[in-house]
Amino acid sequence: MSRNPNPGDEPLRVLVVEDNPGDVWLIEEAFEGLDVENSVTFLTDGEDALDFLLRRLGGDAGGLDLAILDLNVPKIDGRTILERIASDSDLHSTSVVVFSGSRSPDDIRETYELGAEGYFVKPADPDRFIETVRTIGESAADAGRLPPGEFRKLV
Repeated sequence: MSRNPNPGDEPLRVLVVEDNPGDVWLIEEAFEGLDVENSVTFLTDGEDALDFLLRRLGGDAGGLDLAILDLNVPKIDGRTILERIASDSDLHSTSVVVFSGSRSPDDIRETYELGAEGYFVKPADPDRFIETVRTIGESAADAGRLPPGEFRKLV
């Protein structure tokens, strides 16, 4: 599902769906510290995220290189967004990493089954949080492959 962006040609294009202002701030910090030019769109609810994805990827505006998705966002939850991405021919090539506070094996298993390429639990330590997001961003930019997360073995 991953696409390999062309470093130098275009910025890494990222959609972040996150409703916690503190987490948004840490994710912004992480992307500002990347050595790769990037363009990050932040949305705080699933309804806006689906609208953005359908407009952006269903039209001629170009795709995304990465979507970072929290499972528990208002209006339409992350699982529903994943289901829609997987079932829509215009969206199914979108690379998605789930970045959640949940350690539930059911949540982890379900998100991989719905097509997430990685699942990461948000670290409580701000420095580790930023480091984790940077690792995800650098992997998407450098290798065009997302890290599978620490829970891939559960699937």
